[in-house]
Parts: sequence; structure tokens; C-alpha cells
Amino acid sequence: MLPPFLTPPLELLTGDGRFEPLSETRARWRRTQVLLARELCSFEWFEQPMAKGAEGARAARLYARAAAPYVNAGMLVRRAGDGYAIWWWDLDRAGPWLAERFGSALPVVAPETLAQPPGHDWRVVRLGGGFEAQCWSDGVLVASAWRRSAPDAAFWSAFTRSLRNPPSPAQAQPPTAQTLPLAERVNLGWARWGDTSRDQGFRVAAGVTAVLLALACVFWFGQGLRLGRLAKVTETQAQAEQAQALAARHDDTAAVRQLAAFRAVSAGSNPVAALETALAVVKRHGLSAKAFAIDGATITVSLPYSAIDQAAAITRELQASDAFTDVRPMSASGQGLITIRMSMRGASPG
Repeated sequence: MLPPFLTPPLELLTGDGRFEPLSETRARWRRTQVLLARELCSFEWFEQPMAKGAEGARAARLYARAAAPYVNAGMLVRRAGDGYAIWWWDLDRAGPWLAERFGSALPVVAPETLAQPPGHDWRVVRLGGGFEAQCWSDGVLVASAWRRSAPDAAFWSAFTRSLRNPPSPAQAQPPTAQTLPLAERVNLGWARWGDTSRDQGFRVAAGVTAVLLALACVFWFGQGLRLGRLAKVTETQAQAEQAQALAARHDDTAAVRQLAAFRAVSAGSNPVAALETALAVVKRHGLSAKAFAIDGATITVSLPYSAIDQAAAITRELQASDAFTDVRPMSASGQGLITIRMSMRGASPG
């Protein structure tokens, strides 16, 4: 844990746009870290047993982009145990507050839950703006839900039933709410390495370089100046790439190129790349997948049953993408789903 003179200031952004300092004994020269109130965030636990290592991380980032609950979402994807913790927040809501407070030098941001001490099994945490129900498995948060008032029996029952494989049976009534201190180690900057956007990764690199600069200056002032110049160059490059990424987000031509690239990679029988192609087609129709799976050369994407009128058009586009063969939509009205099953073109049999 860094000493106070090297630890960046920590603030909490509340649900009504106020910034509350959480520590006074921190280095004011460091870039501030901001915890987002839990009510500003959404959480989901992601596991994809068929994809491991780099492919699993890629699948988690793909899912985070496709299933974001906000039109303009900030997100954090962090490896935890056998899966990934995915956090989203609404940039249209929190962004103006952050810009007014910090200007163009935006801070590292993360949900306030990441600053809590790890838990065990089921617990309820009392927060400034409400209450957070949590489930932990082997020190990893696998379920989280927020509400303004204390959880009642109905809310607790719905929350505990939302987890398919809980680490232990949940009690019938919600446990007594706890008020927790900050964890002994709050390192949100390193957590950003798991984020989904490339510019945020550069921002983390700039922060790490700043820490190295501070340590080096204690022993070698000249070396510290050189590292400071390198940090400035890195930050400038990060801001330039961020501007390019934002411009590309609204550029239809870039979207078409990206889809074409997905198709080209899919021709090599890469299952995760093929899944990217399928989800990109679904998203072009204004939909988000409820679930998806990879089974050898077979890709399955499940859509809400309300999308039944769009299933035929999506099927035709998938068939015409040159990435898939044998595209078949299937109705599962009992589960409230439309399932589209397809085989990767060019995949080796069985």
C-alpha cells in the first residue's frame, strides 16, 4: 500500500452530483480517484466456460459492449476468479458532473463497491444513498443489486433467486445492513487495466508512470524529469486516441469497416470473432442479446421474444454475411426467447 504522500485523493460522486472527499491525508499533486455512488452503476457477473484466457477476456469485453444498459455507457471489466465482474455507468448522467469538477483532465472512476472490504456469502451494505445486496464467492463479488430503501423480504427473495449457482443457501430474510469502512487497499487505477476502452488503458499507464516518477525523484532528480516528459507524451497520445475513438463511434463508415473486419476474421473459424459478427448484426437491428453460447462450430444467440418480428430479417443478414451457414431461428415462447442457431462457415466438422 502506498504511503499517504503518494496516494491520490479519493472522492465520492453522490447520486445527486455532489463530490464528497473520503480522505484528507493524500497527495494533492496526484490525479484524483472518484468512486461513483452505487445508485449510478449497474453490475453483472459474466462467465463463458467455452472461452478461456485471452479469448475469455475478449468475450467478456464483447458482452459488456453489447449488453450495456445505457446508450452512452462507461464500463469496467475486471477479471475475478473464474469469471469477470462487469460494471456500467451512465456517462450522460455522470459525465457532466465530472467535466464540471475536473475539466478535461478526467479522473480515474470506479463504483464505490470496489472500495469495500471483500465479503463472504450473502450480505447487505448500507450506503449513503441506499442499500446494496451482495453475494460473494471465494472473495469475489458475483451478484449485486441496489435499492434506495432497506431490502424487504420480496426484494431479497428476487435477488437470491437471480443467482444460478450460489456459494451457499441464502437466508429467508435479508441480513442486517452493515456500514463498512474503506478497504485497506483501494487501488482503482490498477483495476482500470481490465476496462474495455483503449484510451482508458492509456490513462492507467499515465497514472502508473506518474507513480514511478515520484519514486524515482527521491533518488535521481534528473531521471525523474525524463520520466515526466515520457508521461506527458503518453497522456497526449491517449487523449488523441480518445478523440479518434469518439469520432469513430458516430461514423457509419467505420461501423461498416468494423463489421467487414469481423467477417474476415470469422472466415478463419475463430469462434469468438464469429460471435462478434453475430452480435454486431443483432445490435444493428437495435437489439441486445439476452444470452449466447459457443459449442464447437455452432453459435447460439438468444433474443427477447418481443424481437420475433425482426428474427427473419436478422436471419437473412446473418446468412448473407458469409460468416455462417445453416442459420435457423427457433421460438422458445415458454422461456420468452427467440433463439438463432448458426454454424460457422469453413469450420472443420465436429
